[in-house]
Amino acid sequence: MRALLGGGLVLLILAGVGLLAAYFLEQPAPVPTRWVDPVASVRSTAVAPDLAVLPLAGEDEDRVVRASLAANEVETAYAGLAYSLLLPDDLRGGHWVLLAQRYAPPGGQDVARGQESGDQERALICYQAVLDEAALSPELNDTTRAGLALQAARGMAGLGKLATSRLALTEAEEIARYSLTLLPAQRRDILVQVIAGFQGLGDQQRAGALETSIDSASAGPGISVPPPGDVLATLRGSVVLPADVTAAIVARQAAAAALAAGWLQASPTARAQLATALGSALSDEDAVRARFYGREPSLSPADQLAMLHDQVAWLTIKYRVARLAYGTSLVAAWEGNAPQIASQLSAAYSNLIDSYSRRLDTLAAGDAEVGRLQLLQQALLWVRLGLLPAPVEATLSAQLSSASQQLWTRRGSAGLVIITQDADGQHFYLLSGSNAAPSEAQPTAEK
Repeated sequence: MRALLGGGLVLLILAGVGLLAAYFLEQPAPVPTRWVDPVASVRSTAVAPDLAVLPLAGEDEDRVVRASLAANEVETAYAGLAYSLLLPDDLRGGHWVLLAQRYAPPGGQDVARGQESGDQERALICYQAVLDEAALSPELNDTTRAGLALQAARGMAGLGKLATSRLALTEAEEIARYSLTLLPAQRRDILVQVIAGFQGLGDQQRAGALETSIDSASAGPGISVPPPGDVLATLRGSVVLPADVTAAIVARQAAAAALAAGWLQASPTARAQLATALGSALSDEDAVRARFYGREPSLSPADQLAMLHDQVAWLTIKYRVARLAYGTSLVAAWEGNAPQIASQLSAAYSNLIDSYSRRLDTLAAGDAEVGRLQLLQQALLWVRLGLLPAPVEATLSAQLSSASQQLWTRRGSAGLVIITQDADGQHFYLLSGSNAAPSEAQPTAEK
């Protein structure tokens, strides 16, 4: 059945938001503390190559993740999600929830074939990503943010992380109370679920207090503003791939489709030949892309942004190959150069962020303020998803805190602001209606 997914060669559009991979250890820490890198946690030896290479054949990433889960290839789904290039954040957040539930199912039912029962460490990494998506994604609407927070609250409670569950429930409550875009009926629906969550934790006092005030809380802050548009998208132009790059993409897609279709039935020798053919196509594509990216200085600033997105997307594929995260060896020369490829990714993303920052300086003050917050949110989300080197988190976090506070203040201290808190040995970014942590604990200083 999986072999059927190998068909349908669709040109893989690599322009758009790419993901930056950082160089970390191959396995997760025994006990997650503060933050665990989702990308570094990929267990490459458990990845099924025939499914994993399907995005290289032009298949939609969402479809491949779903197909991997349906085939009980949970680690393949995890790897595809961790390295995903094109998934919008609403789908990405939903897939992290689904993966968490496969690693630690609600109610304790059996997990997927090949996975240890109650793999709580992996589930915690997934719910960590869910909470990061809820607070940091510049794409999501507030209904989706609250939904992700509620899912994380339920999951963390099931894993015994009660302090984190309370934080997630409080975040959902804050979104319902202080969002500037939700309708009263949406606020009430979220608050009803928050009440149920606190009741499930045995916190009858919090649940009862919220139930008593639900009518006034559902009214919201009394003001509304239209949701901000995607300022960054307005700055980005486009590029036309030259004929040699297009031909290389088509050749790579054909080689990936051949591997996907033939892998299960192939002998070890035939599998090696399939992998060699795909590796050769990837190497050829890398050579022509290097020449293409050399054209960047000749492009307009808007088109340079599009090219930088394309470059980061390609380097992410290259880094995944180098880390054997497609489940088999494809380009041996890259495998010995993973740190250098990570450095290239880091440099490309630094260039991308700096280029956006320069473009934001050309906008009116209000648009620039919104755009800068969106850029910092996106950059910090890349960090938290394990796709941007960890040493930049402290700098980005401080800048994001300042930008979020400034925008919140300019709106008359209305709406939501991004704060940080620690719980259960981990560090979280959360949305609040106040620049101080809501309800229980105060936010900790950024380290």
